[in-house]
Amino acid sequence: MELLIVIAIIGILVTIVLIAIDPVRVIQNSQDTKRRAEMNQIKTALQMYFNDNRDYPASGTPTLTAGLVPTYVRGQLPGVTAVTSFNYTKISTTDYRASVPVNHTTGDDTDSVTKCSGPANSYSVCPD
Repeated sequence: MELLIVIAIIGILVTIVLIAIDPVRVIQNSQDTKRRAEMNQIKTALQMYFNDNRDYPASGTPTLTAGLVPTYVRGQLPGVTAVTSFNYTKISTTDYRASVPVNHTTGDDTDSVTKCSGPANSYSVCPD
């Protein structure tokens, strides 16, 4: 009988801890952090491309990938996966918009969307 009570108490404590930690949200926050970091890598690669060519690559992920890999990005373009719908659009010779959706927006995300005219619930980058 005592063993059943101890097991029940441990079960209740584990449930409380799991609710407090919210592992799904922790995983989503880590995915969001990775997406923001990848967008900043893409922004840096685009700035280096612009410095060399005085223009940004044409719109579209395949064109962007061909323009940046392997000269400005080693391996493959970060954030370009089937899971992440990364968007890049060349606006003009001196302007572009790139964004990636995030699960949980922060103040930085809202500021980036406002500054770059990006879609809601995303992290956006554009020339400074």
